[in-house]
Amino acid sequence: MQEVKAAATSSGNLENGQLTASPTSNKVERKKISSRIRQPPEGDVVAGGIGITGGGVVILPQHVLNELYHNYSIKQRRSGLKWFLLAAVLFNFWTICIPWEQEYAIRMINCTMLVAYLALIALMHISHQSEKPALRRFHHSLLTIIPRALWFISMLHFAFYVMLQSSISPRDVLGWTILINFLIYVTLPLPLIFLGLVVGFCTYFNCLSLPVGFSRPDPLISDQAAANAVLIATAALIGLLYYFMGEAKQKRAFLEAKKSLEVKMVIEEQSAEQERLLLSVLPKHVAIKMREDLGSSSSEAFKKIYMSRHENVSILYADIVGFTAISSTYSAQDLVKMLNELFARFDRLAEKYQQLRIKILGDCYYCISGAPNERPDHAVLCVHMGLSMVKAIKYVQQKANSPVDMRVGIHTGAVLAGILGQRQWQFDVYSKDVELANKMESSGKAGRVHISDKTLTFLNGEFEVEPAFGEKREELLRIAGLKTYFITKVVKPFASPCNLHPDHVDANRSPVDSNISSNDNNDNNENFAGNDTDATLDDEELLAQSAVANDHDVTANNDDEEEQIKLQNFKQRLKDELVTRDGHENLTKDTNIFLRFKNPQLEQAYAVYREPYSSLPLLAALLVQCIDVLYSYLVLPRSTLHFINIAAPLVPIAMLVAVSIAESFSGMLPKFFVDISKRFNDISFVRELAAIIIALTIGLSNVIDMFFFVTFVRTEHIVSESEFNATAGLEEMPTVEHILPESFVKQMREAVPTDPILYPSYLSNYSILILIAIAVIAQLTHLTKIVLLLSIAALHCFFNVCIMQDLYALEDSLAHQPTISTRYCASGLLLVAALSLSFLARHMDHEDRVIFKWKTEVAEQKETANDMRQRNEALVYNVLPVHVAEHFMKNTMRSHDDLYSQSYSEVGVLFASMPNFSDFYSEETVNNQGLECLRFLNEVISDFDALLELPQFQDIIKIKTIGSTYMAASGISLQRTIRNDAIITERWSHLAVLVEFALELKHALQGINEQSFNHFVLKMGINHGPITAGVIGARKPHYDIWGNTVNVASRMESTGKAGAIQVTEETCVILEQFGYTFLQRGLVAVKGKGQLMTYYLQGKSESRTVEPKAALERYESETTPERQGVVGQKCTIDKEVDIKKPLLVLKTHEISMEGTTESGLGNGTIGESQSLLE
Repeated sequence: MQEVKAAATSSGNLENGQLTASPTSNKVERKKISSRIRQPPEGDVVAGGIGITGGGVVILPQHVLNELYHNYSIKQRRSGLKWFLLAAVLFNFWTICIPWEQEYAIRMINCTMLVAYLALIALMHISHQSEKPALRRFHHSLLTIIPRALWFISMLHFAFYVMLQSSISPRDVLGWTILINFLIYVTLPLPLIFLGLVVGFCTYFNCLSLPVGFSRPDPLISDQAAANAVLIATAALIGLLYYFMGEAKQKRAFLEAKKSLEVKMVIEEQSAEQERLLLSVLPKHVAIKMREDLGSSSSEAFKKIYMSRHENVSILYADIVGFTAISSTYSAQDLVKMLNELFARFDRLAEKYQQLRIKILGDCYYCISGAPNERPDHAVLCVHMGLSMVKAIKYVQQKANSPVDMRVGIHTGAVLAGILGQRQWQFDVYSKDVELANKMESSGKAGRVHISDKTLTFLNGEFEVEPAFGEKREELLRIAGLKTYFITKVVKPFASPCNLHPDHVDANRSPVDSNISSNDNNDNNENFAGNDTDATLDDEELLAQSAVANDHDVTANNDDEEEQIKLQNFKQRLKDELVTRDGHENLTKDTNIFLRFKNPQLEQAYAVYREPYSSLPLLAALLVQCIDVLYSYLVLPRSTLHFINIAAPLVPIAMLVAVSIAESFSGMLPKFFVDISKRFNDISFVRELAAIIIALTIGLSNVIDMFFFVTFVRTEHIVSESEFNATAGLEEMPTVEHILPESFVKQMREAVPTDPILYPSYLSNYSILILIAIAVIAQLTHLTKIVLLLSIAALHCFFNVCIMQDLYALEDSLAHQPTISTRYCASGLLLVAALSLSFLARHMDHEDRVIFKWKTEVAEQKETANDMRQRNEALVYNVLPVHVAEHFMKNTMRSHDDLYSQSYSEVGVLFASMPNFSDFYSEETVNNQGLECLRFLNEVISDFDALLELPQFQDIIKIKTIGSTYMAASGISLQRTIRNDAIITERWSHLAVLVEFALELKHALQGINEQSFNHFVLKMGINHGPITAGVIGARKPHYDIWGNTVNVASRMESTGKAGAIQVTEETCVILEQFGYTFLQRGLVAVKGKGQLMTYYLQGKSESRTVEPKAALERYESETTPERQGVVGQKCTIDKEVDIKKPLLVLKTHEISMEGTTESGLGNGTIGESQSLLE
């Protein structure tokens, strides 16, 4: 009990889910809080929790937290108020009906009090059920007044009843005083200070002093007063024990809910950031479907493919003309930064013009309109997007001081949109029309928006055009029968569609003229209206907005305001979780009439569940049995047999109580004893059986005491025969003496004392204390307790009425023969107590189930939020590498345009494509307009992705897929620390692993060919060297790698032959150290690098073919042109396999390759033979 009291009455500070003795330690904790978070006033003690603000803590002033808990605790205790009221009403009925000889004035007062009780009940019910705000406010005020008013009325009633009686003794209302001193601590929703110092003391004083002060003359009045004081104090102690137990239980529930809410808010915040990051990369409908399918097993033969076909979609390709020319003057990292800033502006324009950005390929940006949500103005928005992109390129012109420009191509048709593979997902579009859109870009002109005639049909005359004759510059356009046009003038300027229904966009456009000349369409743009905050911004303001967003003072103020909003949000949510909701009413729909949960699993969990310190109420039973010795010594015959009878049960009760509560005092008792206690309590049947044994023992002990001893007090030693005959003549009823053997009766008569003390009503009043001790036992359900309470009460009533009638008759004679015998009054009061405690036992069980249900709900909510976070996390980590995803999710306060990039000096890059997949792909009806072809490609890429799960390939990162081309890299790890002077085999071990991965790709494809009866081959290229890795477009993150290493690796693949792995001479030298053998191919022209000596990987031998020292010299020396010529004469240049020209060539560059060795920016997509479907 001391532990519970200490836990509940220490200074009352709730902090970090614990109770703190003083606020001193909090001053130290505040110093550790991040300076980013607003500090509370110096006088406030803060309550911390798990971080919800980017690694900070939840800061609640202590008075706020205590106020929340106070409101929560009072609200939960209000549900017990009606049971105090019920007990008062039952006592009122007792005062009206039982003492029949009372005067008219007393009866009127009792009836008046009954009306007052019923009026309070009606008032509470009406105000609670009413929906009127005024009555609801009145009900709230009433809930504060009623507990005090009810206590005052009950004390007033008790005082009037005692003072107005013509003849009363301290025994007459002792049962009610015992009960009410227990109930005020258990049922009245009052603060502890007020409750303990005022109500408790006043109740105890009134209940003890009034009956004694107004008692009729009695020679043993002092003994009765002492006995009353002991019994009433015991009831108050049990009430305080239960109060502290309930307070500790509520406080644990509050703190657990607070901590759980903190954790849940952390999870929700992380999940929201993951959701934002995920939805910035994948469309919402795809992300939701993938999240639902995450972790589910499928019995289908093919892996799940998230692909859908969309008709009437406008596809925009935009390329920076001349960007390769300026790349030689910038480092790769500076170029990445420049692209990031430019594409961040493009992303803002895409939001404004309702575009869905698909992918960034080097310096190429492409997006679509009209998918996944159909809209009739898709082509119009796409053209506005293209015109704005041409305008936005001014940024690069000014930044690089170079005449770069945008070339934009737009085509309208059908697309297959979705993702392929199982890792590093990227939303992409596939179709012949996508190829044609790319050709529209490559055949266009710098500074112009090039559209096809199919796009023109959807423009509804909103733009003026002129023929572009792109079909003469591009064969694929001519074959497709397309006519092409340039946009020359905007007839109807752009109006924001964000607040308009798509079907009514055209009718709501504002007529503002704007002309765009064929050569200078950047200077004549119209006034734009964007969505959200961009609704009133033109393009120049929109593109300049990022500069304002980076202002540090504004950011700091926003951060501070956001912290305050989160603090208020946490406070309100905590209030909603615990204070506002009414769990007692909500439990009704989850339980039946017997308070059993309708969910069997929940009921089973509740049966097993144990609250901490739930065994401590068993101390009440031990206390009650000990009090039996003390009070009976004062007012009952002092018999050896009597003391043996009441002391004997103390041994088994003490043993069972000690075993049950030992686990609650683990720091004070031996470990083996605590372990025994835990095992004892872990078995629900055993602990319930022990509680039942204890309850029956204390109940039957009093009954046995009555049966075997008190009934024999009426002997010649105490009461004369004449006196007995006088009292016995009142009723003729059988006694116990007629049942027991005469020798036993004689022995019992010899054992009794000669002191003439006869107060049998004390045994009945003491039984109320027994009922209270049974009612607070937490190990038993309310049904079990009700059965025990009513059974023991009925047994005592039977003894009062049928067995002890002669002794009660003698007690009545001392009271001048009342109209209704004391045995009936005592029995009636005993039944009032039994009924009141039965309802209270149900309330206690109900309260425990409410707390358990809350804990279950909180755990379920936290688990649901955690499951959502894990699912989002799994999806995010499949979109971005782990270290990149963590950077974006942890830095929640970053600017959307912040650049993320890392430089790596020793990286291996692999490109692997299926050049003959373009022959396989067709958009015929038989293969569902190309969907079945992509389903097969999804199987191939998924099998490739599955190889990355193998332990030996865990350091290889998939970068992306471009159509049927698979790109991966090794050596990209922030944890990788290799000394510069390390040997080649140590520094480049990951490159050998990358080669093994490439060979496994060939084996995997071979297995697929055997199963599907196909003959696909892989064409692969590998290179090594430094790269820059980073994210382009932080609003819609796209992770990629750039640098000459990537460019050359892409050339090794595009210039290689099917079925072979082509590498440069430097890569060959390194891989030879690992036992790989190569066939020299010869000099290969590589754009931007000139002539490079390349080799085909042959296999792996047991012994190395090149000495390490010689190899090192070859690796470190530069290859001279003369040596290249010599090597070129010796090598055998294999004739490449003739593969059908791919469907789509991604890019054709205007920079010639004649001997130049510029350090161009590339990400593996700049190749003449690359295609989206390759």
